[in-house]
Amino acid sequence: MQAELSRKCLRPSGSNVYESSEERASFANKDITILPDELLVKIFSNLELRDLTHCQLVNRRWQKLIDDHILALAFYRRCHPTERRTNPLTVERYHSSIRGWLAGFSNLGRELAQRLDNSLQHKHFSEILFFFTAKVIAKAKALTCQLVGTISHSNSVCNTSFSPDGGYLMTVSFDNTVKISKLVAGQWQEEATIGHSYRVNEVRFSSDGKRLVTASSDHTAKLWKLFNGQWQEETIIEHSGWVNDVCFSPDGRYLVTASSDRTAKLSRLVNGQWQEETTIAHPHRVNDICFSPDGRYLVTASKAAKIWELVGDQWQEKATIWYSSTIVRACFSPDGNYLAMVAAAPLTIWKLVDGEWGQSATIEHSGLVNRVSFSPDGNHLLTVSADQTAKIWELAGDQWQQKATIEHSGWVSDVCFSPDGSHFVTASSDRTAKIWKLVDGKWEESKVIMHSGFVSKVSFSPDGNHLLISSKGPTTKIWGVVNGRWKEKVTVANTGLTNINFSPDGNHFVIASDCKATVWVFKSKENADSC
Repeated sequence: MQAELSRKCLRPSGSNVYESSEERASFANKDITILPDELLVKIFSNLELRDLTHCQLVNRRWQKLIDDHILALAFYRRCHPTERRTNPLTVERYHSSIRGWLAGFSNLGRELAQRLDNSLQHKHFSEILFFFTAKVIAKAKALTCQLVGTISHSNSVCNTSFSPDGGYLMTVSFDNTVKISKLVAGQWQEEATIGHSYRVNEVRFSSDGKRLVTASSDHTAKLWKLFNGQWQEETIIEHSGWVNDVCFSPDGRYLVTASSDRTAKLSRLVNGQWQEETTIAHPHRVNDICFSPDGRYLVTASKAAKIWELVGDQWQEKATIWYSSTIVRACFSPDGNYLAMVAAAPLTIWKLVDGEWGQSATIEHSGLVNRVSFSPDGNHLLTVSADQTAKIWELAGDQWQQKATIEHSGWVSDVCFSPDGSHFVTASSDRTAKIWKLVDGKWEESKVIMHSGFVSKVSFSPDGNHLLISSKGPTTKIWGVVNGRWKEKVTVANTGLTNINFSPDGNHFVIASDCKATVWVFKSKENADSC
């Protein structure tokens, strides 16, 4: 069977020019295996999306077994290759907003909604819902969008973020407030306001979306909890200086705050109460903090980086790495084996070997590196420099090798990978966004998108098929993949843009500009008014 698969079912349809269509059809109708359905389903459930598509061509029995839920599993793995938990889209979320949106989107949407109604008890309902939602948007020949919410502030909105299930949206403003809005009957309504007496520097949702925490220059971090459908203040963590950053552990059991008072405070959730566990002291202000994806390690970044390890229920200091300049950014690779640290010096990458952290690589540009991002599979790294370039690096063995340089005529303002890591995009003040694609192991420029103004933000949709591109000028543009090529699909007016984001299900997006955030939902152009 393995030989048959490698020769025939894993080969793209039509790739054998010596095989007639009649011969291919005859082969496709044969029952070439006697393996039981249960075993075939287990095999198919672990194949990649491309291989499943090829296997569907083998015979009718395989085509029936590879139903939407197996395709949905493979599709979700491709879009979230490193995520260990299931997609947070739920039956409740489906009934409250997604079903009505699907049914009103198109004929395909109505058909998929009816099929989802019959799959509510399926153990992979979340993945099926994500798959169908992405499918209906991608299949639409033409898109438009509808305004479904305006969240107003008394000063500029500087940041936005959807909760993991997409049911809540938080907007952060220079008016020292954070507003939480909820999607109700297709419209976004303000639910709660978190006030500080000084600027809000960071806001984070917990991984389950039931808590959020705000970090402020008023020396406090405020923790809020969703209880019986209402957001309520849970506790306040105090510092003697500005709180610069805040972060939940992946499992939500720990919370760490970083402050200019030269400390990071680590708190633990015990029997529903937050208890301060450890204060991590630094000789300088603490700028950045992050947990490894598995929650085993914690790094606090100042002029030195301190790495802590969770052993049992105790945090133990593992290493201290000194720098000649302040560390402004630290991030782990998706597998947690590499740690990149950005400072006013060459970028350094550290590797975990036999439980010890050692320097693995030094990455240089002709200017200072000010941003770094790992690909979702951890095999590639994007670095951004003040020298108006971005560079893509590949992990080959134990070495990081430069694969391509992306040049702009202005400074690079934003970069991001697609969810499956097959594309990345760079945004620049030179009024362009450049999309690059991984083809047969090599990075190639796929599309240069011209804008009317300084391109400040870029963001891929959760399925990677659409891209938000926004400028300081008058518009935000949504580009999508049509027949394998990037094509402009929607244009939305904006002024003074500061932030853009897709919702986790991909059918909403938010634009923050001036003193408001506007939320939009995709519609089929045949069924809705234009933006």
